Amino acid sequence: MSDEGVRIEITVAAPVDEVWESFRDKQKILHWHGWEYDGLEQEIDGTFFTDAEETGSHALSIHGHDTFTLTPVPEGTRVVLTRAPKGTLPEWDEYYDEITEGWITFLHQLKFAHEYQPGRARRTLFWPHEVSLGISGKPFFESDHQRGIVVEEWGPGLLITSPKVSVATTYGVPDDELEALRQKGGAS
Repeated sequence: MSDEGVRIEITVAAPVDEVWESFRDKQKILHWHGWEYDGLEQEIDGTFFTDAEETGSHALSIHGHDTFTLTPVPEGTRVVLTRAPKGTLPEWDEYYDEITEGWITFLHQLKFAHEYQPGRARRTLFWPHEVSLGISGKPFFESDHQRGIVVEEWGPGLLITSPKVSVATTYGVPDDELEALRQKGGAS
């Protein structure tokens, strides 16, 4: 077992109390965590409430081993997720890297929600593969395995792609256009 876990860090241009509310209010979590599917609310309940504990001012431990720490900085709020080392829960080791990549996606969705669409409800699409939608946009982030672009015509929205998954986060896109986008990416 490694002695060190993975550390994911982002800075959100919003006050720490506002960002903290996005970890403690179920409706606000729906504005950034994951993507729309039938079990999302249950996932949020389990991750952020049932199996979570506030461990200090603006600190949250989830599943007893991964910790979010929010700190005010001049630019807004630094959000750090420190994942427990691989091997902490051996039954989850084969999913460790996928879970880490998921958190990278989610934290950038959090940043985007605060910086581009504070307080607005979103609509999302998910594909279990990398999509090529022929859409361009302004770079938002890039990591070892993912990249996100701001897509103006989605409200603006956010497209995150990786070799294994793609997520489109949209605001105000009509149902028919959202369905056309889903089909263009290969419905899932």
